[in-house]
Amino acid sequence: MLDSRRLALLGVLAAVNSVVRLMGAGFAGIETAFALIILAAYVFGSRFGIALGALTILASSLMGGGVGPWLPFQMIATALIGLGAGALPKPKSAKGKLATLSIYAAVSSYVYGALLTSWTWPLFVGAGTSLSYSSAVGPLENLWRFLQFELVSGGLIWDTGRAITTIALILLIGKALMTTLERAATRANYEDA
Repeated sequence: MLDSRRLALLGVLAAVNSVVRLMGAGFAGIETAFALIILAAYVFGSRFGIALGALTILASSLMGGGVGPWLPFQMIATALIGLGAGALPKPKSAKGKLATLSIYAAVSSYVYGALLTSWTWPLFVGAGTSLSYSSAVGPLENLWRFLQFELVSGGLIWDTGRAITTIALILLIGKALMTTLERAATRANYEDA
């Protein structure tokens, strides 16, 4: 159930994160929005993370004029990042939490990039090239072709920039932000059911 307090919390975090995303997107894969999605989903749970991820991308795209055929793919991929962050184990120590979140930030940055690149791969490469998907070859050969496309298109560079930015933000502000979010969860009597 989404009561008014939880809806307000989701709305405020999505609005803040949408503005944060607009300030960082567009240069060498610097993506500032993922840190808050991961941290909030870690505190509030997977369902909250799904909603925050999708709403952040939708709102920032509407504000920044980034609406296009890629938007649904971005929303789904970011929602999946929120889903995964909410399901992460919760170590007792702050260092353990930050280590868990940093590892997840790195993995999810590359998964996000791969999910988004996978829909453009057939469109940009076409058929019949050495980088094209082919039903005549096995899955490992197609995976190799996809990785080559990621290298050629610069996707891995953007994913690396996203991973570095997200890890840096989690390490810099993660502890303080988690404390603030946990306090908000306590005041809002928030439990992910």
